[in-house]
Amino acid sequence: MTIKRCRIKSILIILATIILLAGIAGCVVPIGSKVGDKAPDFTLSTLDGGQIRLADLKGKTVVLVFWTTGCGACIYQMPFLEEAHDELGNDVEFVNINIGEDSYQVQAVIDYYGFSLPVALDSDEMVSTDYNIIYTPTNIIIDKYGVIHYVRKGAFTSGTEILSILNAME
Repeated sequence: MTIKRCRIKSILIILATIILLAGIAGCVVPIGSKVGDKAPDFTLSTLDGGQIRLADLKGKTVVLVFWTTGCGACIYQMPFLEEAHDELGNDVEFVNINIGEDSYQVQAVIDYYGFSLPVALDSDEMVSTDYNIIYTPTNIIIDKYGVIHYVRKGAFTSGTEILSILNAME
């Protein structure tokens, strides 16, 4: 092999290594998306015209439910969330965070199924990005200290399942 070919090969190896390392660095899971992370704060508008701020819920267990109206599993688990909420009362805050959809569309689905839990609107999808949401539903349980205690990608299958997870936190 000539010296020129060796230099070109060395340069290509260095470039490939740099590209590989840049790709790996770009795949780092953001803070706030896994168990043990401090939950990123957010303020979102709610479907009823108010606002909800995670920091205002500190001191309480919070269940964040990231969902969309076209997600069958999201709709499937809603009655189980409501069942758990009814059982626990105000001891646990349930916040359904709709990702990127029009408020009229979200309201129509809520009305159609008769759901009553609060719905926050992540219209610009910044909160779902902060929590690294790539699958719906994703359920995140945050403890009273603001730390992510549990992450579930996929639907809960019963109210009892949700209650057992929440009761185990105490």
